[in-house]
Amino acid sequence: MAAYQLRQMGYQVTVFEALSMPGGMLAVGIPEFRLPKKILRNEIENIERTGVHIQLNTPVGQAISLEQLRKDYRAIFIAIGAHVERKLGIQGEDLPGVLAGIDFLRRVNLGKKVTLGRRVLVIGGGNSAMDAARTALRCGAEEVSIVYRRTMAEMPADPAEIKEAANEGIKFYFLAAPVRVIGINRVDGLECLRMKLGEPDESGRPRPIPIEGSEFVLQCDNVIVTIGQQPDLKALGDKLGLKTSRWGTLEVDPLTLETNIPGVFAGGDCVTGPDVVVNAMYAGKKAAISIDRYINHLDMRKGRELEGPYRVAYEIDTEGLPVMPPVEMPTIDLSRRRSWEEVHTGYTEEMAIREAERCLACAICCDCRLCSTVCEANAINYFQKDEIREIEVGAIIVSTGFKTFDARRIPHYGYGKYPNVYTSLEVERLVNSAGPTGGEVILRDGRRPKTIGIIHCVGSRDERFNRYCSRVCCMYSLKLAHLLKEHTGAEIYNFYIDMRTPGKGYEEFYHRLLEEGTHFIRGRVADVSDWALTPEEEGKLIIRVEDTLVGVVRRIPVDMVVLSVGLEAQSDAEEVRRLFNISCSTEGFFLERHPKLAPVSTFTDGVFIAGACQGPKDIPDTVAQAGAAASEALALIDRGAVELEPNTAWIDEELCSGCQTCVALCPFNAITYEAEKGASVINEALCKGCGTCVAACPSGAARQNLFLDEQIYAEIEGVLSYV
Repeated sequence: MAAYQLRQMGYQVTVFEALSMPGGMLAVGIPEFRLPKKILRNEIENIERTGVHIQLNTPVGQAISLEQLRKDYRAIFIAIGAHVERKLGIQGEDLPGVLAGIDFLRRVNLGKKVTLGRRVLVIGGGNSAMDAARTALRCGAEEVSIVYRRTMAEMPADPAEIKEAANEGIKFYFLAAPVRVIGINRVDGLECLRMKLGEPDESGRPRPIPIEGSEFVLQCDNVIVTIGQQPDLKALGDKLGLKTSRWGTLEVDPLTLETNIPGVFAGGDCVTGPDVVVNAMYAGKKAAISIDRYINHLDMRKGRELEGPYRVAYEIDTEGLPVMPPVEMPTIDLSRRRSWEEVHTGYTEEMAIREAERCLACAICCDCRLCSTVCEANAINYFQKDEIREIEVGAIIVSTGFKTFDARRIPHYGYGKYPNVYTSLEVERLVNSAGPTGGEVILRDGRRPKTIGIIHCVGSRDERFNRYCSRVCCMYSLKLAHLLKEHTGAEIYNFYIDMRTPGKGYEEFYHRLLEEGTHFIRGRVADVSDWALTPEEEGKLIIRVEDTLVGVVRRIPVDMVVLSVGLEAQSDAEEVRRLFNISCSTEGFFLERHPKLAPVSTFTDGVFIAGACQGPKDIPDTVAQAGAAASEALALIDRGAVELEPNTAWIDEELCSGCQTCVALCPFNAITYEAEKGASVINEALCKGCGTCVAACPSGAARQNLFLDEQIYAEIEGVLSYV
């Protein structure tokens, strides 16, 4: 990966490979039944076609020294993997028939002859142990067993790999630790000691504790040791002084991956120890960035704060969501498992879709950065930081929208108490094909609803909450009734106070639902409960309502309840109002200057409002109002000069005492205090002539044009002259 990335940057790159085939651990450590050689070969050939040169059979430290490489190349990246199996450190480990797991897998993958006896024991619990055991079966062993000192729950191997090994007939000996290998000239058996689990160790897993006197012997012809790998650093670290950790791995800067020697970088298993391939590839990408900067004498650390490490575990609230088990990967028949044929055959199209539909769409970024790769506009910047900017504008349009009524404020409707009581927005999400259920309307337990009740005016037209009509609830309730009928075929009940369908085509849509068989019951719902009085009501939600058209109280059992919640002003409307010097109604919506003559203007020049922040309204009305606000804003900017009303206020500086009472009272921020003059000053462009400052000024310094005492007296005298 590092070679490919550097080649893409324009560098000439050479890879020195110690083995006779490229690919490293992927080529010699992963069995072909898991990773077919053809697939890996195609990937490597694609890299070679970019111009990367791979030199095989060239072990660094033998065929060529690391010192020589430092002289010939401007930078070096060490990615030698971890190809040395750790030793057990027990008696008899050197007997013929005892094999290191990584050596065993390498010989098989290189096509070398491997002879095994009838019975094989594999020691270890990781993925390498599973690979070695399954490979031994394919090499002719009749009986293969895995010995592990803890239980299956503590095995570091992938659960899917453990399952496949068990399916192929591999046996497991848990809570057993090897003590010595038995044999004279060759392996005859393995003596083990039974274990019990104690307190957690530094790995977080229970510590295995030996049970005295519990020795037992397992007969075998071969023992394969797979207890972990480490890199072979003898040819590198000992000669150049590369720093190593106590685990026998190279020490590097975690961000740049540079070793203690300038220009020498390292990554992958030789740094982290045995790990998954994606982490090794990620290290290659990081190293390529560092090498590019190193060669060009740039700061290798600057702007790389977002490169990790990343948080990989998140807590997602799945309460009430249906449990959908993973789609099982199809495999070849067990009768064909003694060959090197790939075990997993891959998902069919239908299976892939079903597996993808399990996604909860929790929308948490995993920092894969694929979005920046595919964005043609290059609009995604991972290194952008928060900043506060001051932007000069000629007009402002406030369009902060609304919030939906919190249905929990009406506890007797059961929202938050009964799992199948939804709000209208939640149902909108359910019927959407991009939603969590792929557009399939289902209950919390996965069943399809057969009866659905839709309750109108939740939080609207209610003296306890909001007296006003939210205007859109009736129509979106009708829309949901139609969609739910279409998706489920369920019987739909609409509980309404008055059916309000203003607008072209709306009343016709209402009559269409009547023709579809939707039930309409006029009356405010009293409560929603699960109190069943008859066998027919068992397991149902009961909607209790007075049907005002027939004058009776009815109990309607349904599977699902939809609450058509009303629209409210945003919770921060008061803060926005103060910020822009605009007014709010008692409900919290922003007030326009005039409902007919200036429906998008406010009392502050240059500030306009649009959308549901001004009051509940439908989408077409919002779009129309937004267009009007944009037109008003552009007209104001394009005008250049504006005419002011003549009735503005002014300050007589000789009379002003500098008390600043007017500064705090002015609703339009038109008055400022100038310390040099010791008096207040009015900006006539901002003044609206409200007269507040004139009435409040204790010294009489604030005056208003057209409203001077002499002018008012003259007007009075003029009027009285006709009396």
